[in-house]
Amino acid sequence: MSDILTIKRALADRAQSVAEMLLPQGKKDGAEWRSGSTDGEQGKSLGVHLAGNKAGVWQDFATGEGGDLLDLWCASRGVQLPAALEQARDWLGMARQEPYRDPRPAYTRPPKPDCKAIQDKPLDYLREDRNIPMDVLTRYKVCSRGDEIIFPFLLPDGALAMAKARKAEAKAAPRPTAANCEPILFGWQAVPESSRSLVITEGEIDALSWAAYGFPAVSVPYGGGSGAKQKWIESEYDRLERFEKIYLSLDMDKPGDEAAEAIAARLGRHRCYRVHLPHKDANDCLVNGVAKEDMAAALKGAKNLDPEGLKSASQYEDQVVHLFWPARDAPQGYSLPYASIDGKLMFRPAEVTLWSGASGAGKSQILSDCLTHWIMQGSRVCIASLEMKPAMTLKRLCKQAGGVDKPTAPFIHEILTWLDHGLLLYDKVGKAGVEGLLQVFDYARAKYGCDQFIIDSLMRLGIAGDDYNGQEAAVFKMVDWAVASNVHLHLVAHARKSAPGQGAPETEDIKGAMEIGANAFNILTVWRNRKQEDEIKNEKNEDIVRELLKKPGVVLNVAKQRNGDFEGKCGLWFDQQTYRYRCSPEPRIGDRKYVQYDSRNVA
Repeated sequence: MSDILTIKRALADRAQSVAEMLLPQGKKDGAEWRSGSTDGEQGKSLGVHLAGNKAGVWQDFATGEGGDLLDLWCASRGVQLPAALEQARDWLGMARQEPYRDPRPAYTRPPKPDCKAIQDKPLDYLREDRNIPMDVLTRYKVCSRGDEIIFPFLLPDGALAMAKARKAEAKAAPRPTAANCEPILFGWQAVPESSRSLVITEGEIDALSWAAYGFPAVSVPYGGGSGAKQKWIESEYDRLERFEKIYLSLDMDKPGDEAAEAIAARLGRHRCYRVHLPHKDANDCLVNGVAKEDMAAALKGAKNLDPEGLKSASQYEDQVVHLFWPARDAPQGYSLPYASIDGKLMFRPAEVTLWSGASGAGKSQILSDCLTHWIMQGSRVCIASLEMKPAMTLKRLCKQAGGVDKPTAPFIHEILTWLDHGLLLYDKVGKAGVEGLLQVFDYARAKYGCDQFIIDSLMRLGIAGDDYNGQEAAVFKMVDWAVASNVHLHLVAHARKSAPGQGAPETEDIKGAMEIGANAFNILTVWRNRKQEDEIKNEKNEDIVRELLKKPGVVLNVAKQRNGDFEGKCGLWFDQQTYRYRCSPEPRIGDRKYVQYDSRNVA
């Protein structure tokens, strides 16, 4: 592509060479090229910036002229912008490389319409009903034939490519006056050759309306929509290369949006801007008295048609402010139930957390302990515990939610009723495919509003331990699903066998494909100090046992947190009676209370 913006950048990159060529008798003076005028004689009244953000910008302080290097090219060579672009393209060696194509269609040149200077009913209709001034009609060479308005589609050299006629009455549709004419834009006759911006409309009268506001405009020949409606682009592509900004002021409806997308995709999204008007089109604005200042503001505020997902930093201002200064009633996610790490890690929507550790380290058990805490915080969780039957999962949850070793049957009923408010279980033990499992999760998300999901574990998803490509693909699907569904997904994965005394696993210790950990937003690993457990079990001296019990038997390691500041370890003590974990050797008053109980609820 070698449109005007590409050429401008290329000239600015070679600003000194361009200045020397255009102003040969000038001299370099610091960071500028100095000349007497655009004729190139010696002197200092004209300066051209040679480097930095202003490279190529020039000003003649004697005459007030100025602009960029293309403006300088026009002034020094005495040519209009289209010619300057062609000369600059040749000088830069940016000749167009056009692919082979079939011969262009043999278009028919229409006969010159048998029309007169606009008068009578057509003139009254355009001036009184559509508010189009006479001088605009003259510039656009609009004429009349009886009760019909004739719109001539002229090439820049004045040749007639096509013409359209319409009745001078409301809702009349313009029709070509001859078949097989070349589709071009209406209005070239009113666009100055030096203009670098252009308004494209969806109808001839809309182009006249923009001109009435003081902004020369052209119109597409066949209206809104995509596909064949915009086949005029092939004829006009080269002529449109000189415009830095193309304002697409198409109708404010679906066909208008479709046309804007189709045109921007062909002419370049980097220079096409969608204009949003307070009424359907420019003529509706003119008829309804919209001020020129408001129309100018509509052009200034026109939105670019960047590809979906490509955004500027300022579009995220509210979200970034919220991350620094969250509202009190707007939680950032769900927290861990352990005081020493509370607030340092949040399980946010649209993220995936990987829980890892050696077999038997307690990763699933800690995750279950957190689950009761999340339900208390208002989360609704769906768990696919593919390694344990639902009844066994609930037995553990009853101990953790009730805070007792053996709850009575009535208390179990009370606990399960409480869990019903925030827990769904996928009743499957064994291997489950990723696609099928995510379909179940989709249903749980849609019908029950679940916002956290647990898969325990990766090895039960029907992927071989050495099938790294399969593991990578599965993790990609889970991450994409969590982001698209705006939920948090917890995935349990085993760690490789470590050397004795190594401590909590790190990211690289996760068993399987490297991409498992690389694509997770958070990684939590669990380490169980089995050596300490054996020492406590075999030690006879109570004092030594008490000292050993002061040390945490479990380490929870936040090995990765992509969207947070904290990474580190915290020690936990496991309570065999309740299957809970706590941050101190002894229970504390006010420890977590989920389902209240009294002595009658404990066997």
